[in-house]
Amino acid sequence: MKPVFVALSGGALLYLALGLNDMWFLTGFALVPILWLAYTNVPLWQLIAAAVSVWLMGQIYAFQCYASVSPLLIFSGLLPLTIAFPLALVFSRLAQRRASALATLVAFPACWTAFEYLYGLVAPNGSYGSLAYSQMSAPLLIQSASLFGMYSITFLICLFANALAMALHPLLRSSRLLALGLGLCVLAVAFGFVRLSQPQPGAVTVGAFVDESATLTAYRSDTLDSAVEVATAYANAIRQAADKGVQFAVTSEGSIESRPEWRDAILAPLSAVTQQTGMQIIVGVGEVKPPADLAFSLQPNRAPGVYAKRHLVPFLETEFTPGHTSGWLGDGRAMEICKDMDFPRTILADAKYGIRLVGVPAGDFGKDAWLHARMAIMRGVENGFAIVRAASEGLLTASDAEGRVIAENSSTASGMTVLIASLPPGPGSTLYTRIGDAFPWFVILLFFGIGALCVGPREGGAN
Repeated sequence: MKPVFVALSGGALLYLALGLNDMWFLTGFALVPILWLAYTNVPLWQLIAAAVSVWLMGQIYAFQCYASVSPLLIFSGLLPLTIAFPLALVFSRLAQRRASALATLVAFPACWTAFEYLYGLVAPNGSYGSLAYSQMSAPLLIQSASLFGMYSITFLICLFANALAMALHPLLRSSRLLALGLGLCVLAVAFGFVRLSQPQPGAVTVGAFVDESATLTAYRSDTLDSAVEVATAYANAIRQAADKGVQFAVTSEGSIESRPEWRDAILAPLSAVTQQTGMQIIVGVGEVKPPADLAFSLQPNRAPGVYAKRHLVPFLETEFTPGHTSGWLGDGRAMEICKDMDFPRTILADAKYGIRLVGVPAGDFGKDAWLHARMAIMRGVENGFAIVRAASEGLLTASDAEGRVIAENSSTASGMTVLIASLPPGPGSTLYTRIGDAFPWFVILLFFGIGALCVGPREGGAN
């Protein structure tokens, strides 16, 4: 009965922590039951079955978000990590039985963090599925990302859970190991407190704009006149926002339909606003024939900057050709498009230019709005920049470089949705920006080091 109870309790807790309920404080506790089970003498097959059950129950939110969009999108993201999760627990059991208690403490954190990172390097959905994103509603707990990247948060979540699981095991209970595991987590929280206490620079008034109904009507019409009408509607809304002090504006992904021969006419109303007001506008454009997912940066007395989305949604955006160039705009600013923000290494390469403010045209799938917005916000914490994100079927957000959501609004099915906020630009490059993925590679080395202990003579202190 123990495996069944662990599967149900751990799975329910993990679903509440990772899913649409946003109970971030449960993530570490959700892993405790299955880790405790790994250190008991239940048969290996029962541990694996319980682990798979826990993980799949925790991912029910993915079916809630994407079942009506693309089942293949779900399975392509879930299958590798569903296999990896029980393997990480088997590795932890092996460390318990073949290595030292200290090695056991860090075995699961090292193994799971290594799996998450390596899978994220090749996964079509980037870093989607990482435990780190569960903590985005608690800025105090995510500031270590500015030092070592998002995978440091994954490591700390797993370390916290493993320390508690070992404390519940009579043969592994150790006040020193518990103090070490929890002490590192406390240090991360203390750093978060210090970083969040730093004074903010002067703010920029920013705006995000989404008009789903007008955009959809224009795509159905597929005429230059209808596209210009939508561009004019956005231009009028942005001009009105300029009267309220907006200096940096972002529209949603593909907010205006275009073709290469239509570009000048499409951009003309918006370019006129930049000339009249001096603001910078990042506009999302969906081109047809050939299909392209683009963003344009419009500024006074400058030729439009153009950026092509680099990471396309699997199975849904196969007709697009991905871009290959940075979204860097100069003067501490950059533009990215939607899914590009799911890939830490892509944004890291851009951040090395010294980005302080990013405009992100985006599009979500309704129920995933909270999750996908927070994935983007994590990139700002890692690299020290603020973000203005305008998402159709999702959220319009303005977030600072510490991951605090300064303002948020939900897009509506009809009419123009507008978000205006006073947003401090970030400080720019962080330690993570400078050292890159040094931490996850260190964790990978730690994983192999523990593995080497497991194939050597058994440590006397192991149980």
